[in-house]
Amino acid sequence: MFNLRLRDLDIPASGRKSLKRTLDAEQYYTDIYNECIRRVIYATQLPPASITLVDYGGGHGLLGITAKRIGIGRVIYVDINADAVDTMRSVAAKMGIGPDVVLQGDAYTLRQWCDENGVVPQALIAIDVIEHIYVLDEFFAQIYAVNPAIAMVFTTASTPYNKRVVRRLHKAMQRDEKGTARKKGFLQMRREHIMELHPDMSEREAEFWAENTRGLDFEDVARAVDSRSPNLLLDPYNTCDPRSGSWTERILPIDDYRQLLMPYGFALHVLPGRYNQYRHGPKAWISRHYNKRIDKAPDHDPRTFRERRSMRRALKVAPYIYLIVDAERESKK
Repeated sequence: MFNLRLRDLDIPASGRKSLKRTLDAEQYYTDIYNECIRRVIYATQLPPASITLVDYGGGHGLLGITAKRIGIGRVIYVDINADAVDTMRSVAAKMGIGPDVVLQGDAYTLRQWCDENGVVPQALIAIDVIEHIYVLDEFFAQIYAVNPAIAMVFTTASTPYNKRVVRRLHKAMQRDEKGTARKKGFLQMRREHIMELHPDMSEREAEFWAENTRGLDFEDVARAVDSRSPNLLLDPYNTCDPRSGSWTERILPIDDYRQLLMPYGFALHVLPGRYNQYRHGPKAWISRHYNKRIDKAPDHDPRTFRERRSMRRALKVAPYIYLIVDAERESKK
């Protein structure tokens, strides 16, 4: 357990919110961290002390701290958000343990640092990050350049299997896209940006381009309009913040992830996550009920077990999924 109290930490508001959510269910999240670390240790087939692990998009840094406690040799923390880095530093200082290297930036920043310092991480873990990354093919290209044989574990609550989760996330996407009485939506942001770049454009044309640049940041919005190339997303809900490119819990089909990983020869395994069994009251019963179904699933890639109803049932009710990218190549399967 982390033995942290929010009132003892001087951290930004955004970090406080994220950290509170974790600390309110710290045993549950500790289990998730341990499971991710266990899987990268198994994938690398190395003693923990010999592993260099990347905690990517680490937020408050508790995953990396857990890894250090377990005995992982070196932890590299990477987050593009300055508030997240400040939060992690405060948490690490309070706990007296933390990552060995701290980088504020993205996958390119990680690659540069690794090249400059001759470091080759064997593993990467990202908790609830992959659904927000703006351009995934660029991300995977950078990580592949860091180490072509790296083992990766991602968790994401943006699961395409659970219809209840999908409906909830679609509502969140619609709120972000259309906006609310108190919050400007992404659609309006894009429209205003287009009108600033093209003040002579008609309202009708600006509306067309605003609607057809969903999923682009401001730089790519301008490029799309100038080249007259609408961004035609197949999914009717996925949207990103045009200021940063961060997606709103983007839901991608699993085959899309496989297509993105195919150029690098990685094998992707998808497994169901579990509900918080440490809750109390009616929620505890619900968690136990669904976890029984989830625990029946085989610990393998569902492509290999299409005939097994247990895996299909588990994925359909799981609150989140693990995306496990093996160092083993797809061609060897």
